[in-house]
Amino acid sequence: MPSLTRQRSAAASGVVLMLRFGVGAVLNYSLGVALAWMLTPSQFGSVSVLQNVQFLCSALLSAGFPWALTGVIAQADGRLGVDAAYRAALVGNLGFGALLALVFVGAQITRGVVPGISVATAAVIAATIAIASVSTTLQGALHGERRFDGLGFMQTTGIGMKVALTLMLVSLMPLRIGGAAVGFLGGAIAAAVVGAWALRDRLPRPGPIAWRATTSRAVSMGIATSAVSLILTTDVVALSLIGQRHGVSAGDIAVYQAAAVLARAPYFVAETLSSAVFPFIAKAETAAAVRSWFLAAYRWVPLALVPLQLILLVAPETALALFFPAPYERGADLLRILAVGTLGLLTADMLLKTLYARGLTASLARRVPIALMVEAVALAVAVPRWGTTGAAVAFAVGSWTGAIVLGQLFVSHYGTSWPSRRVALRYPLTLAPLVVLLAAADVVPELPALAVIAVGLALYAVAAVQARLLRDDEVARVRTFLRRLRPKRRAAQA
Repeated sequence: MPSLTRQRSAAASGVVLMLRFGVGAVLNYSLGVALAWMLTPSQFGSVSVLQNVQFLCSALLSAGFPWALTGVIAQADGRLGVDAAYRAALVGNLGFGALLALVFVGAQITRGVVPGISVATAAVIAATIAIASVSTTLQGALHGERRFDGLGFMQTTGIGMKVALTLMLVSLMPLRIGGAAVGFLGGAIAAAVVGAWALRDRLPRPGPIAWRATTSRAVSMGIATSAVSLILTTDVVALSLIGQRHGVSAGDIAVYQAAAVLARAPYFVAETLSSAVFPFIAKAETAAAVRSWFLAAYRWVPLALVPLQLILLVAPETALALFFPAPYERGADLLRILAVGTLGLLTADMLLKTLYARGLTASLARRVPIALMVEAVALAVAVPRWGTTGAAVAFAVGSWTGAIVLGQLFVSHYGTSWPSRRVALRYPLTLAPLVVLLAAADVVPELPALAVIAVGLALYAVAAVQARLLRDDEVARVRTFLRRLRPKRRAAQA
């Protein structure tokens, strides 16, 4: 078991968080795929709305007080004022969680947000929201304390418990959507318990509360971060609330969710990268240092995430066929649009975290809601006319609006740093073989297609090293890691 109280450097924290993301992504995506096979499209559509409601509430709860606490801890030179901020964040977020739970219950009673659930299931969802208010605050504290081992273990434990309970209960309970809700509650409780244990030496005793300062910071950051989270989830919720009155069925929502599951994976990778450098951006002393830390994280978007998104753009039918049953393959066009939108949203989120780390909360609170309003208007116009395709386009438009608005704010404060012309020319050349092989993969059977995609990614990796798109120290680290694996393999074979 890792030391949950250990502090990490930027490089080490990035590794820990990427490992956490890898494990969490495999578990979460395995759950999504398994539910798609276990449930009917109608049931999967209802569970998809439930998942998005839970994700939205968790994102809203993470947006204000936890990030305010992260900023206070990351910028503090000692414990002065930190304990008071801890108390304010814990109490404030618990109250916000209770409010969100009441709002959900009211909306479920009056509008039926999640189709086809019982009163007991709605109560379980409300309890999960309340527990999430505590666990998200603890995540913010672990982040600020740079206890990335504890943060990673907390999140992985919560996801693992959620997946295990959900699969067991959905397979055993007649009310399958209720089983999924109970599984999500179990995951939230497990995460909160591990988080409290990892912070056992930091959790404050009763004392003064920095209510005004923490709340002011939380509100400003909460507005901006909540807007990004709403951009990520509003499309699915809108399909349920608006689309059902215009011919969008639960099965259509299920197809949309299947495409969204694949398209939005890069967003969570980018979120991990920006989280790893957040405390160091907060401590940076010059504009050049801020720009350098941001680019250290963002450079992996074109290097690692764009090649993966090309799979979704060039061979979407193959990607869907590899993970979901045949009825979901009709989401190929949706997958293309959502993949384009995800690139914009992950860019906006990485810029948001960088600018917040520098204290630009008021500017963020004014600008980010613009992107959300653009998406909301687009959803209101497009969903009644074009259904799921309209929702995907609205998501893409809102996401790229956020990226443009925040990009302008970043450049105005920290300037730009463009790659050299030589690097700019080498990059598309390294991607060319991958694009050709992906096009071939989309017209061959599934298993050969998987092999073709793997070959394309391997060729891209080799070409990126040969074109010196990766730095020498990064290549050296990979080679050192591979050398360390060789004795283990030989020992295992012996």
